[in-house]
Parts: sequence; structure tokens; C-alpha cells
Amino acid sequence: MSEYDESRKFANKSAAMPNESLEKGKAAVEQSAGVPLENIRALNVKMIDMARANAEAVFDLAFQIVTAKTPSDIIELWSEHARN
Repeated sequence: MSEYDESRKFANKSAAMPNESLEKGKAAVEQSAGVPLENIRALNVKMIDMARANAEAVFDLAFQIVTAKTPSDIIELWSEHARN
């Protein structure tokens, strides 16, 4: 076997090692993190729902303030919003 062939064989083996390690690590993460990832995903969905509800509440309040007829109506709207 020539020096070139040995170098090529070593390079191919060296290149395959990170791929094998990556696949093993990926499999381990998928097995160990399957349930927690679902929990994280559920938490993220809840947080997005909460953010959406807060944004809608702010826009509703802004619309009510803009359409209020008197300054006392604005104060009443703001107080009601703060209570909620």
C-alpha cells in the first residue's frame, strides 16, 4: 500500500468519525429529551397565547381610549383596565 493510499484511508476514517459521533449524539438527545422537548413546546405555546391575549387587551384599551367621549371616560376605562 502506497503512502498516498494510507493517507487517503486515514483521511476517510478521520472524516467519518465526526459524522458517527454526531449521529450517536443526535440519537442520545432524541431519546433523553423527547419528553422535556414536548414540555418546552407546550410552555412556548402557552406563553405565545398569553402574549397574544395581552396584545389584544392593549389594542382593545387603546381603541376604547381613542373613541372615548370625555376625559372622565378615559380615566374610568384606564381604571377598569388596571383592575382587570
